[in-house]
Amino acid sequence: MANTSSDPMRWKLSPATLITVVFLLSCGNRANPAPKPQAPPPFEFLGTWGDKGDGPGKLNAPVAFAVDTQGNVFFADPGSGFIHKFESNGTPLLSFEDTRLRRAAGIAVDSGGAIYAAVPERGNVLIFFPDGTFFHALQDAPQRHFSGPVGIGTDEPGNLYVPDAARSRLLKFDNRGRLVKSWLAPKDPASPDERPSSVATAQDDSALVAYFQTGRIDRFSSDGSLVASWNVAGPASGVSNPITGFAVGGESVFTLAVSSSQIRVWTIDGHHQLDADLREHLGAVAAPQIAVTPRAELLVFDPSAPKVFRFRMHLEDKELK
Repeated sequence: MANTSSDPMRWKLSPATLITVVFLLSCGNRANPAPKPQAPPPFEFLGTWGDKGDGPGKLNAPVAFAVDTQGNVFFADPGSGFIHKFESNGTPLLSFEDTRLRRAAGIAVDSGGAIYAAVPERGNVLIFFPDGTFFHALQDAPQRHFSGPVGIGTDEPGNLYVPDAARSRLLKFDNRGRLVKSWLAPKDPASPDERPSSVATAQDDSALVAYFQTGRIDRFSSDGSLVASWNVAGPASGVSNPITGFAVGGESVFTLAVSSSQIRVWTIDGHHQLDADLREHLGAVAAPQIAVTPRAELLVFDPSAPKVFRFRMHLEDKELK
């Protein structure tokens, strides 16, 4: 006798029944929709790197860092008299030594790969070929009472911008090393301590100058005209907000205050875009420095550790304030 429980005809559904089943299933899906994928944070933590020590690939007492157009990271390390080059993930690429680098306080790399090391105490900017061979030294006014890192910057045509804190001005050298222009920075200081500390260039070759003691940022055109000015604490606070982290990437300006884990993002005209707290991964850094790579990475450098914190930036879809 046949087993009727296995007869396929026993389970055949009528068209009306099938319609009912499909309707009920669709109602259930609408009541319990699939969860949407969670958007990444504006700054996604990727990891850290940095190895303290002497010699190639080690960081002894670095004071400043910079990135090139490929996203490689360069350090001026007066503790060892070296300049070091790494990939953004920490892989060593190049190290070279020069005794004059033991007084270096700033570093920059131009679009052709030339390396600039600022020695403010002697009023020099040392220029090296991409392979580390010394090329030339630019002469600037000695900064006899200078202390701390100094930020120098280059633009796409190859001009070099150097803050002259002793005379409260910004110097512009062309790609042949000639001083072609200088202007007051700031043009209207808020206090005697407001002196230029760092300069970075935007895509339109304008120069943005940060004054670390007061937290002010000025944007100048390439001919020295003041385009915009703002304070990272905001005009409503009525107080200065010292910063040590300052970088320009694309059409945005990034700042990080002393002993703070809050990264702030602005347009190059000073309009506030967003804030993000990196404390979970960054902790407390007394004098953080920052850089932005062409690969949409934010690098936070703790010179005292020494250590680099890497973050992938997801800013395109974030709501702007």
